[in-house]
Amino acid sequence: MTEREHGQLDDREPDPVTSPSQTGHAAIDDALRGLADLDSAPLADHHDRLAKAHEVLDEALHRPDNQTDDAESC
Repeated sequence: MTEREHGQLDDREPDPVTSPSQTGHAAIDDALRGLADLDSAPLADHHDRLAKAHEVLDEALHRPDNQTDDAESC
């Protein structure tokens, strides 16, 4: 990569090959879509977007498939 090319990510078009795929889990799909354009987002936004995605993924991984939000309130 030449010095001129370094840091010029803003001109790139989203690559459909690397776009997030559908997992079938709405919350995870939303979290992945929120990260799809992270490389073009302001650096100040990265932490919050990554933290949100981590929170959603962590919750999905730790919740049994048959457990719903209603069951948690009982």
